[in-house]
Parts: sequence; structure tokens; C-alpha cells
Amino acid sequence: MREFRLKDRVYFSDTDAGGIAYHRSYFDWAEHGRTEMLREAVPSHQQSALAEKDGILTVIKSIEIHYRMPAFLDDEIEIITSMGKVQRFSCMINQRIVRGSEVLADLVVKAAFIDRETKHPVPIPEDFLAALSEEGK
Repeated sequence: MREFRLKDRVYFSDTDAGGIAYHRSYFDWAEHGRTEMLREAVPSHQQSALAEKDGILTVIKSIEIHYRMPAFLDDEIEIITSMGKVQRFSCMINQRIVRGSEVLADLVVKAAFIDRETKHPVPIPEDFLAALSEEGK
């Protein structure tokens, strides 16, 4: 599966008084990576358009994270995101946050699709599925 890469930096707001990144910062960086991957892979279905046009929200069902090394103030980092298993109502997204060749954290995220009004699961839109499957070619 194709990898999407997003470069970022560790800012003061991401760290504690000692300059070490908060654990929650990894979730923020991962969210940015997922959002930008979907924006590139499926430009017609950005999260805002999906919600307004189709009445579908993307929600996080679960996140597994394995912290390997700390990130520090001013580090240049990269968020590497790729699609995992895609099912009818949800998909798995694999992410890795790195500093050069060092792996800082690995994440496995399960995202689901729900109706904006009823909050019940809905199938992933067909063109969304097609674009995601094309990513793997």
C-alpha cells in the first residue's frame, strides 16, 4: 500500500517544560497525517465535504499506539500513513511517526463512517472505496 508522508516539527506547545513531547501530541500529529492522506487520496471527499454533501462523518473507533522513543522540542518529524484493511463500514490506517531513521511511535487506527443525523454506521462511499483501492496499485 502506498505511503503518504507529512513533514512536521515539534513545537513548544507540543512539549512539557523539559522539551519532551506530550503523549497527546502524537495523536495530533497522527490526525494531521490521516487528514492529509485522505485529502490527497480522495479530494472529492474531504471530511468537511463528506459531512455536508453526503451527511457522513468519519469517526475514530479505536487507536493502538506504541511509543518507542520521545520526540523533543524543535525535532523535525515525519508522519507516515498508509491504508490497511478496508471493510464496508470501516478501515484500518497504519501510521508511523519518525525522526530521521528513528521510529518514535507506531499507531493502528480504526476509522468508521456514520450518518451525521442518526449516528448509525453507514457503508463507505463507493468512490471513496475506489480511490482507496487505487492507492494500493
